[in-house]
Amino acid sequence: MENRINTGTHIIILKDSQVLLGKRKKEFGQGQWELPGGHLEFQETFEENLERECQEELGIKVKVGKLISIAPNMVYGNHYIIFTFLADSYSGKPKLKEPDKHESWSWFSLDNLPEKLFISTKLALEDFQNGKVYQKRKVRRNKV
Repeated sequence: MENRINTGTHIIILKDSQVLLGKRKKEFGQGQWELPGGHLEFQETFEENLERECQEELGIKVKVGKLISIAPNMVYGNHYIIFTFLADSYSGKPKLKEPDKHESWSWFSLDNLPEKLFISTKLALEDFQNGKVYQKRKVRRNKV
């Protein structure tokens, strides 16, 4: 395995104080809930990435707002820096467009999130709720 740092994104989409989360089917973190987003492609801006990912994953259009969180993800033998943004708005009804990657999408109250959150989503939602874009924290690492 090549040692390199990857860049990913998440977006917090809110509706009536609820956040949209997808249940992962992927090998790493299977059964855990995560925010929409994905890997940044070469010469793609954060906004372009999130607009593309939301269209591919959910079939919706988003207007990307402010940066909410910058957090490391060093589990499953990977090393990602995840940039999480807040959606200013969205249009369309979220649908399951990539059933090979997610088993479902659901809305959760910010006061009653599922127990099994994917690590980057957990950190992003903590930052969002604490109002801090970045906070020094003990980093959870593990290898495959």
